[in-house]
Amino acid sequence: MAAALVMALTGCTPDGAGGAAAGAPSPSASAAGGTTPGGTTPAPGSTAPGSTAQGTSAPGTTAPGPASSPDGASGGVGRNGGASGGSGEGTSAVRQKFMLDNLPRAGMVMAAGEYVQRFTTCRTYSIDPSDERYYPMDAEFDADWGVQFRGTCDDAGGRWIRVFKTSDMKRFQQAYKADVAKRMKTDPKAGIRGGFAVGRDFAVIAPSERTIRELSASHLLILNCNPNYRPTGDTRTAPALVDGCVLTDQFVA
Repeated sequence: MAAALVMALTGCTPDGAGGAAAGAPSPSASAAGGTTPGGTTPAPGSTAPGSTAQGTSAPGTTAPGPASSPDGASGGVGRNGGASGGSGEGTSAVRQKFMLDNLPRAGMVMAAGEYVQRFTTCRTYSIDPSDERYYPMDAEFDADWGVQFRGTCDDAGGRWIRVFKTSDMKRFQQAYKADVAKRMKTDPKAGIRGGFAVGRDFAVIAPSERTIRELSASHLLILNCNPNYRPTGDTRTAPALVDGCVLTDQFVA
């Protein structure tokens, strides 16, 4: 529900802004390995014909610095009604700031894939739209979801990790929220486990439990737009760019 690269690769780095990046193309496949209506998940965006990267990280890319996670439980209610566990508004604000400040920015779809490779098994990363691992339907969602480019690679089990580079994260989140609302008319639990793992300008669909666990260390956050969602345990939520959605560090399959 988603040009050969001639520029130098830019690294994925957290950039101190507190804005959140989230989103998922219409056929909403969750970062927790879910699939979109009809059995597929949209990987919007077209990419540079013929450009591929063979699972290597480009020199100069830098992962988010090792920031210390705030201690203590946080309280409050998520923007979509999901209350955070624990208590203490001050601690909650600190935790939210930590989560948002460390969201990675890619700049380019190739750099987004290289960032994912640091935390997961992501073999033969490709940004070639003729790659057989691309879903033909993905192109239908490019405009609606604001996706510029996409990439794909194989996880440890041979399933396809999908990467989306977007030019407008708010638009991306709005499209995902609308998709969840539509699916909830027939399934109240649609998207209850989240949508995409997101950074500031890219989103990831993880096809397996193993990949989801690996991404939990990446500083990406899960976009959740189901109003019935409630965080559990020590997980927390932070505001998304769209009312009715939250970003959470709860990575579940």
